[in-house]
Amino acid sequence: MQKSNALREVCLFIGLTLGLSYLVFWGPLAFFQVPTISFVRGVTGPGWAIALFITGGFVPSLVAIFLTWKQQGASGLRQLGRRMLQFKIGWRWYLAAVAVVVISTLGQLATIRLLGQTFDLALFPAQLGSAIPLIILGPLSEEIGWRGYALDRLQTKWNALVSSLMVGLVWGLWHGPLFYMVGTSQHELAMPFVGLVGGVMAVSILFTWLHNNTRGSIWTAIFFHWVYTYFVQVVASGATRGPLYNWVEYLPYCVVALIVVIIWKPHKLMAERD
Repeated sequence: MQKSNALREVCLFIGLTLGLSYLVFWGPLAFFQVPTISFVRGVTGPGWAIALFITGGFVPSLVAIFLTWKQQGASGLRQLGRRMLQFKIGWRWYLAAVAVVVISTLGQLATIRLLGQTFDLALFPAQLGSAIPLIILGPLSEEIGWRGYALDRLQTKWNALVSSLMVGLVWGLWHGPLFYMVGTSQHELAMPFVGLVGGVMAVSILFTWLHNNTRGSIWTAIFFHWVYTYFVQVVASGATRGPLYNWVEYLPYCVVALIVVIIWKPHKLMAERD
């Protein structure tokens, strides 16, 4: 993949993804304050608004599939499909993906405790019913775009760390309209936008670490995104929000990401092979 072509392709991907999300799907819902749907609160809007909300969530993956087809044809789509079905990533990387989320979640729960708050651990089994739809509304709808299309193209010019931060920034900005859409977790739980952007930039480093160490498997990103989204959703729904917690919510993920960068180095975020 030539650097110049790769950069043009990723810029086109970013422009289409943000443009469609802000101007066609999510932006109008946010601007006119049309209710959608929430997995953590009893908020439900009209069917057409829910359809726009769900379709908007698939924009990153749909744009990536469309651009792959235009630029590489059927062979590119087949390769994309193979990477999505690349389940054999090694048990240690499945374990690493789960361990990162569990360790970071324990850090979040410890933070809640240090702030003098309580947390109902029963929320974890209580929200298990949302786990199945979450693999579609998040991992599948986004990861073909973020890690399957954009990340590798950015890494043709910049190192793994810089590429991770760039993907994370766009990923965070893409969430912007959700903070003004009635029914979304971001709106209903009064999450801070800047805090989320910083958090997903840190988490993006962890995605790249897993991605690069599993030969670019899109399935790895889907699996990690699934586990991460579920745990983050549960913690967010049970935490008592305040100005301080809003800013330290993603601190455990930032610490884990920093450790990964220190150990695996920013150039490739992967172990050097002989």
